[in-house]
Amino acid sequence: MAELEDEISSLCSEIHEFKIGTFEKFYDAMEGEMEGCCVNIVFFGMTGSGKSALINTIFQSLGYKYLNPAVTQTTGKEGTKVLDRFFLPGNQIALVDTRGFFSMDNNEEVELFRILFGMDRPGDDLTRDEESALKAKAAGQGAHRLEKPPLADQMHVVIWVIKANDIRFEKGQYREVIKYVQDQLREATITILTVITFDDEVQREPNADEKRKRLKEAAVEVTGSDMRNVFMIANSLREQDLDPVYKKRVLKLMEKALKCGERSIKMRQTKRESPKKEIRHSESAAGELKYPTPVEHEYEPPTDRKCKSLPPDFKSPELNQSSTFTRNLRDGAK
Repeated sequence: MAELEDEISSLCSEIHEFKIGTFEKFYDAMEGEMEGCCVNIVFFGMTGSGKSALINTIFQSLGYKYLNPAVTQTTGKEGTKVLDRFFLPGNQIALVDTRGFFSMDNNEEVELFRILFGMDRPGDDLTRDEESALKAKAAGQGAHRLEKPPLADQMHVVIWVIKANDIRFEKGQYREVIKYVQDQLREATITILTVITFDDEVQREPNADEKRKRLKEAAVEVTGSDMRNVFMIANSLREQDLDPVYKKRVLKLMEKALKCGERSIKMRQTKRESPKKEIRHSESAAGELKYPTPVEHEYEPPTDRKCKSLPPDFKSPELNQSSTFTRNLRDGAK
């Protein structure tokens, strides 16, 4: 138990002290781009999966016991309807809570991409009305290609939350509806981490370990997460301390999210064509040329006009039948 407590303490300290640049060096960042930038961690999932409760659990696991910023519902109804962003005190980490999905139809899919790429901002109303339907229609299947705001305003890592006892998940009904999103996130170099909530209920079942194995395998198929990026936790209750085993998993989840978030920022900077990179590419290309390219000057350099005048009877030689050069070739051939 002492070893577990030490590990929890070490993870807490690492996250409390986190600053952008802890895990990666951003060589392709544009001037001023990283100033004030946070790792934006966004939580997606079906309605009732426990996204808001997970955010509160993260705050509690980091020692902010009386902070429960995210709105939760215990009735099974939808809680979050406004895009909320919560900053962890004293560092550069933002947790973004979203509205739960029902069926991942085109409207919800476009909403997801608008949140991911910063077109819907914290504080925006996520009401799914006629206006949101028009946005979805305008974007079509190309919602992931919409013009994006600065990288600092976009999301950098996704935590996909799944309720362990959601019958739709157990029957594999999520696989196809999330696959398109999964493919586009991979293309955008955004990692999906998966959290299966309500593990305390799984624990009470007769074959708990066997069920956990099945749930993790299903989660990998649904979200595309690596098996190492699937976390099973129990959401904490306000009046109860979270079990140290789950607390460690929550903190490991946060550590992984920060590493993946920084990596996503770096890779997206590397992939884009910024003016800084274009200059570097042109210099590199010039260095690889076999012969240096001539330098064009703005002004023509002065020439010395005091040269000797040619004799008045000088004639330019022509390469014709009577030229010495041609005659010598012809004589040589004989």
